[in-house]
Amino acid sequence: MTALTPGIVINTFTECINDGVALVTGQNPVDQQGWQYAIDSANDGVDGLQVGGNAYEIYNLALKETADDILVAINANMPLTGVNGTPADDGNIGWGDLFFNFSGQDFSSASNAGDLFGVRFAGTNDSLVPDIGLYGDVTATSTTAENSGFASIDAYNQHVATYGCTGVDCDPSLGDLAANDTYFNQNDSLNAIASGTYLTGISYLSDAELGAAGYALNQFAGEHTIAFRFSKSSICDRGFCQANEITKSVPEPSGIVSLGIIGLAITTRLRQRRKV
Repeated sequence: MTALTPGIVINTFTECINDGVALVTGQNPVDQQGWQYAIDSANDGVDGLQVGGNAYEIYNLALKETADDILVAINANMPLTGVNGTPADDGNIGWGDLFFNFSGQDFSSASNAGDLFGVRFAGTNDSLVPDIGLYGDVTATSTTAENSGFASIDAYNQHVATYGCTGVDCDPSLGDLAANDTYFNQNDSLNAIASGTYLTGISYLSDAELGAAGYALNQFAGEHTIAFRFSKSSICDRGFCQANEITKSVPEPSGIVSLGIIGLAITTRLRQRRKV
């Protein structure tokens, strides 16, 4: 069964919406190792008036599906535990949660309907669900107020446009989506799970395990690669997986004729041997 069929949107933001990234399945080719990569702008992470290349910069989001699991890798400058010594209420600005939208709706509509899946993967963040893991029936909320962050995606975009670099590759982006894409309500800042049903845990992956899974290690500029895997059975059990198409190898007509000729030749030889 296949979960990552074309058109699914997967995204994450930092807790302050100082950067974010989205991957749309099928938008980019799957490489020979089975990975899909969404490449984010390297010049749109925000740290005060410094824009680009700072602690909040995200470089890519990658996914791979196996027979049993979904693997996720995020390359960025921010570690899994976030950044300490910040203006956030708890002193730490970290990762938001990771969302999967199979519904075909825009993000806010899917959230309002509880149609999202979400993964809380960072234990230091301000997610409203208690445990690390995959959740279904998810609604989303914003944690930017307590993290001294942007009140909306539009405010983030305007900040990058005002204080960021100028020229090629200087516009803000969200990986496979433009930063102003209508998939996200530009007046919202939804980045964390508000509620959901716990489905299964996740297992973190080391660099060695990522490399063994065919991930392109050392290809991206981020200081950290945060990676984990989880069983896709809970997604399939809810009807969001499709049966794999299995194509059996059928000989071409010319091949069948060739096999017939070879068989006839062998039979003739056996008969000749019996006559001797």
